[in-house]
Amino acid sequence: MMSSSPIVLCSTVRLVRSLRLAHSRSQLAQGAVRWEPLPAMTLKQWLEDVLGEALLCGEIKSASAPSLVLGGMQERILWERAIESCLTGDLVDALFDRAGMAAAAMEANRLVIEWRIGLSGGEHTEETSQFLRWREAYRKLCAKANWLEPVRYFEWQIEQLAAGSGRLPQQLCLAGFDRLSPQESRLFEVLAARGVVVVPWRSGLDQSAPAVQVMLADADAECRAAVSWAQRQLAQNPQARIAIVAPELGAIRARLAAMLDDVLHPEAIVPAAAEMPRCYDFSLGAPLAAQTVIATALGLLRTIAGRRRVEQEVFGVLLLQPYWSAGVREADGRAQLEAAIRADLPAVITLDRLARYTRKQAERGLGVDQLADHLEAMLQVHSRQPARQLPSAWAVSFRMLLGVAGWPGERGLSSHEFQARQTFSEVLESLSQLDTLLGVVVMDEALRRFNQACSEQIFQPRTEGDPSLQVMGMLEAAGAPLDALWVMGMNDHVWPPPARPNPLLPAAAQRAARAPNADAAVQADFSRAIHERLLRSAPQVVFSYAHAEGGRELRPNPLVAGLPSLPGEVELAATLAEMLAANPVSAISQENDHLAPPAIEGERIPGGAGLLKAQAVCPAWAYYQFRLGARALDVPVEGLDAAGRGSLLHAALERFWQGRGSATLAEMSDEALAAAVAEAVAQALEAFNAAREEPLPPGFTALEGGRLRQLVLSWLNFEKTRTAPFEVEACEREVRLEIEGIAVRLVIDRIDALDDGQLVIIDYKTGATVDYKNWAQARITEPQLPIYASLALAGEQVAAVAFAKVRSDDARFSGIAAEEALLPGVLGLAQDKARKDFSVEQFPDWPALLAHWQSSVQAIAREVRSGEAAVRFSDEKDLEYCEVKPLLRLPERKLLFERESG
Repeated sequence: MMSSSPIVLCSTVRLVRSLRLAHSRSQLAQGAVRWEPLPAMTLKQWLEDVLGEALLCGEIKSASAPSLVLGGMQERILWERAIESCLTGDLVDALFDRAGMAAAAMEANRLVIEWRIGLSGGEHTEETSQFLRWREAYRKLCAKANWLEPVRYFEWQIEQLAAGSGRLPQQLCLAGFDRLSPQESRLFEVLAARGVVVVPWRSGLDQSAPAVQVMLADADAECRAAVSWAQRQLAQNPQARIAIVAPELGAIRARLAAMLDDVLHPEAIVPAAAEMPRCYDFSLGAPLAAQTVIATALGLLRTIAGRRRVEQEVFGVLLLQPYWSAGVREADGRAQLEAAIRADLPAVITLDRLARYTRKQAERGLGVDQLADHLEAMLQVHSRQPARQLPSAWAVSFRMLLGVAGWPGERGLSSHEFQARQTFSEVLESLSQLDTLLGVVVMDEALRRFNQACSEQIFQPRTEGDPSLQVMGMLEAAGAPLDALWVMGMNDHVWPPPARPNPLLPAAAQRAARAPNADAAVQADFSRAIHERLLRSAPQVVFSYAHAEGGRELRPNPLVAGLPSLPGEVELAATLAEMLAANPVSAISQENDHLAPPAIEGERIPGGAGLLKAQAVCPAWAYYQFRLGARALDVPVEGLDAAGRGSLLHAALERFWQGRGSATLAEMSDEALAAAVAEAVAQALEAFNAAREEPLPPGFTALEGGRLRQLVLSWLNFEKTRTAPFEVEACEREVRLEIEGIAVRLVIDRIDALDDGQLVIIDYKTGATVDYKNWAQARITEPQLPIYASLALAGEQVAAVAFAKVRSDDARFSGIAAEEALLPGVLGLAQDKARKDFSVEQFPDWPALLAHWQSSVQAIAREVRSGEAAVRFSDEKDLEYCEVKPLLRLPERKLLFERESG
């Protein structure tokens, strides 16, 4: 039976939409008010309609139809099962990437059937022999349940049409089919035998356009040139229909979209306009799992599934997302909670512990009560789930878990977010299709399949209106002739794509069948067909290619190398930031504002010696960190970071030296010293763990105790070499003083009293480098010990100041003394070596040096009080440990200097 209406069969769903839009534009241009929509659909849709109707009418017996047409994930699972059933012994463990082999087998199976690749007879490679065994096992699994994968279902559909089933149109038009497989050719032969006229759909120009080519510096320049070209085309003719085509659209999509927004929609930079309609549209979407609202849902499910081992970094990212719990109302509290977790908890922790910590912080008034409720509800719901259940049941559980977590958040969803959520729900429902294949599984397996499905699902928000600019891949076809076309990326290593024959099939057989990706000749023929289509797509066609990439010189595709060059200078679009920098608003003037508000009387500025050090190195550092309170977030680590180890060392040495001096140390036997050190380390660890939110694990505590005992013993053995007798007068002494109106709190690591009553001030260091030579400079960048000597203990007789470098591999003192031999390795001020850094003209004696320290520190303190906050430093290396370096905007500063000097 034949129907009279011709039908247009399209290669892609996007082309269907494009043809329908082109048809509607044509009707409107002709003044039509009402018209029939263009009967366009994909080949798959048409076959389903025709044979579905035949089944309903009884032309095809339902028993002959497959009970299930496998989806992509179902087919892959079945291939995995088939592969596993064929592997024995060591091969099971050796083939670790079963999912990858299943994907290769799927492709090989499709190629064999679509392209009629012969595998019968002859010797086969081990890979092909394995594939044939896998295919046999796979088909047995399918036959048991009467299942067919899409490629064999297509064969079944062809046979039904050949048998006379289905009501066919008199004419079919093919659109967007750049090459036909033997399987598709067989379909159209069957249709022709039944009287259907199959003709190509004419959507291009009658003859090829006179194209030009242009070489750009690199891929970024190509993007800029193409966007600038599009801007000019639309400025000259706002009704123009143009396109940008790229063979590797996925690789440059983000860069191209950002550039198009900067040039064509600068207003989209405002968050409220993020989803505004654009005058351009991409043919390529992004994975559903990449949408932030969906990534949050998947992250929540992964976190609850792995509740016994949650990475703090991953949980921290979730905390800052607004798409669950009270993500808007409690945003500030959650940010503070994330900072507290970094400081208090280990890098890897259980979700139960995180929930308890969140509840404790909520009770302390942090403002995360709703979050604590949701975390506890998630844990309760998860605990009630069976260990194993069907994927469909896990889909219900996933929905329930997300519900009690408050996903997708308390604020209304935007249009794109709502569409993403709808697609997410559809993918979640599709888990039920895996019940028969997987049976009952654990949560991790169901979630792994669901994650994979969301990653493979391409999401593209619905396009509003009819954009003038289409951004497409090479395989996309325009629904109607364009006014102009720019084709990017025409380098020979990109287009045509390199050959990629399937590793499970004989390469010769693939070449003989002219299968896709079989060899360079096949790829070249295919690229010529695409090239011809592109030339007929618009009366103006520009091909561009990059000259270089990462220092490597590139070549153009041979198809464009001989084309005439694009006349005139090629304009490159600028980013929005570049445009604003180049054309500052006239009302805005630049001002060198290096003064912050002066410190008011009674203002408490934290930081102690660290504040004065930062001011000496770079005034802006001190202002941002200590006056404004900006600081870097802690980086979670397993066990202890350098600061934690330093604190433990200070505590252990403090406990050891209580009531002891050099005489006691010298009298102690090795056994007594080891016992005393062990006791001091044990006390330090006990106090350290008691003060922590999360005590160190027993095993780690034991390891750290051993390391600390060895380090302290090594240091004390070095201290035995001191020739000047001493008593430890104080450890970790807190001192409060006022320097030029700035209240400063200091903690002196250790003060030793010599027999003559003079003092030695010691500051413990565990780093690889210590610097005391800057104490002779006008701006002292290591002011801690000079502050102690010249101000904190100004009324005392300080005879030496030194860093104690407590390291097993390089234990030593580093500093300066009033006279020699007070500390091992520390020079007396009068010694010749010391005078290289502390000149006799500037520092004739020890009191002169103390006076220099006092005046230098006071000058730095006056800067703090006056509000001096310039980004000024002598060496950028001094900013290595600056926590607020991003606020200093050093790259922008360098750029400004370069422009001024240029």
